[in-house]
Amino acid sequence: MYQRSEERMRIARNIRLIRELRNYDQRYVASALQVGRSTLSTWENGLSEVKIETLIRLAAVLGLEDYRQIIDFDPDALFKKSDTNSG
Repeated sequence: MYQRSEERMRIARNIRLIRELRNYDQRYVASALQVGRSTLSTWENGLSEVKIETLIRLAAVLGLEDYRQIIDFDPDALFKKSDTNSG
């Protein structure tokens, strides 16, 4: 599905960041996915690969329209100022 090192770690980081931005705890997300909290933790720490089917379900739990929003999430974009000036 995706490369083991960099991409897995990026997706792991994104899962955690999106979950935290939604203010969801691991228990809530794990319960909604019907997995153990420790399983979610292994995904968030990049210790195990998340299957595409799980990413699709995870996206729905996190209120995203598409699982690719997890893969392509750019936390730096949240803090960049717009290039347009209003004055």
